[in-house]
Amino acid sequence: MMRCRPWLLVALLALGVSQGGCAAAPTQPSPGTPAQASPAAMDAELLYQLLLAELQRRHDPGAAYSLVLDAAKRTQHPQLYRRAVDIALSGRAPNAALDAARAWLQAHPADDDAHRIRTQLLAGLQRTAELGPAVRAWLRVASPERRRDIVAAVPALLDRAADANAAVDAARTALQDALRDAATAATAQASLGAVLLQAGRHAEALLAADEALRADPTSAAAALLAVELAAHAPVQAAALVQRHLEATAARPDADPTARLAWAQRLARQGELPAALAVLDATDVTQPDTLRRVAMLRARLLRDADQVAAAYDALTAAAQRAPDDADLGYELALTAERLGRHDEAERLLRALIERRPEDPHAYNALGYSLAERGIRLDEAKALILEAVRRAPNDGYILDSLGWVEFRLGNTAEARRWLTRAMELKPDAEIAAHLGEVLWTLGERDEARRVWRQGLELDARNRALVETLRRLGVQDL
Repeated sequence: MMRCRPWLLVALLALGVSQGGCAAAPTQPSPGTPAQASPAAMDAELLYQLLLAELQRRHDPGAAYSLVLDAAKRTQHPQLYRRAVDIALSGRAPNAALDAARAWLQAHPADDDAHRIRTQLLAGLQRTAELGPAVRAWLRVASPERRRDIVAAVPALLDRAADANAAVDAARTALQDALRDAATAATAQASLGAVLLQAGRHAEALLAADEALRADPTSAAAALLAVELAAHAPVQAAALVQRHLEATAARPDADPTARLAWAQRLARQGELPAALAVLDATDVTQPDTLRRVAMLRARLLRDADQVAAAYDALTAAAQRAPDDADLGYELALTAERLGRHDEAERLLRALIERRPEDPHAYNALGYSLAERGIRLDEAKALILEAVRRAPNDGYILDSLGWVEFRLGNTAEARRWLTRAMELKPDAEIAAHLGEVLWTLGERDEARRVWRQGLELDARNRALVETLRRLGVQDL
């Protein structure tokens, strides 16, 4: 065996290829694949080829791709196929990447990574007709634990298809085996139903949801489909959701996602007591479920201007899970809204100490101080800490713009708030940006921004209060 030269080792490490001595270590070939050349005979040639590919990757990705793909075909090393895919994608050649993925699968028909990449590339290229057989082939070689995730991903893979009905055909092809397998039938029916819903075929989607819940009434995916269908068939969909609610009542192991989605829908329809009843019937033995239920309950109550009730609900949940940082954060925000500023500050400082890398507690405390117009230098320092950790978060940049405005730095405020609105169009950010523009005398632009904010959320408290305070009516 040849002794490795340092530059050859660098080439291998750049490609992520494992070595024994210096030779790339090929995996065992799948039955029916061509015989491999002897690694010892290829070492120098292969490594030179890989180094040349790395050197050419930036200025000639096509040549680099060809060199690596040739090496992959000769060694049948999965990581070389993967590298060929990466080089093609960095060179904006998705069809070449697809060719490499296909060659990879020909060499390793059961490689999960190769199936995943081929499927993603087909979806991105909108090759809808090829997606069905590709996903079906992937499911046939996937482990039982993996199959359910693949089945659940089918609607997302097809949601960009140019032809919605072709997407339905592809879904039926992809899922035909999963629909017959008791272990995946409910998830497969739910996925097929979601694709049918995307195609506007509501009656068929409703039938798929019904079949899914017959196969497994605890299926959160099936119940979520029914929740979405409530906009098109409210009575039938509600009956399906009720079947799921009954099946998952007092079940600590049940996925609460559909229950929470149904509670949200009921609240949006003005049925807050019914929404809260759904949450009351949810088993909150598991800490994650406790957190999700408590936070949703608080949000629904706050939206209904029942802030004190929201505070009580979060306090009770926090007592059961005192180390839950998310509950502590929500409790702090609710205390702030009730005017309990000292308590909110105490909770936020405790969160900063517990999770110093989390930007949100810094931002919330800084914004609270800025909103009240106190300790503005400290407020700015806290918000800048949040910006350092999350420089492209629209809400955090909104806080920075707002504290600059409070400090009298109006031009800086405008710059940051404009950026915040670009990153995260939001009614409260619109309220702040509009007020800064109004102060600068740019009244027409302020009105335009406020109109945009009202389109996003006409009931937003900050926006409504800003317009009232400034006496703006002619929007």
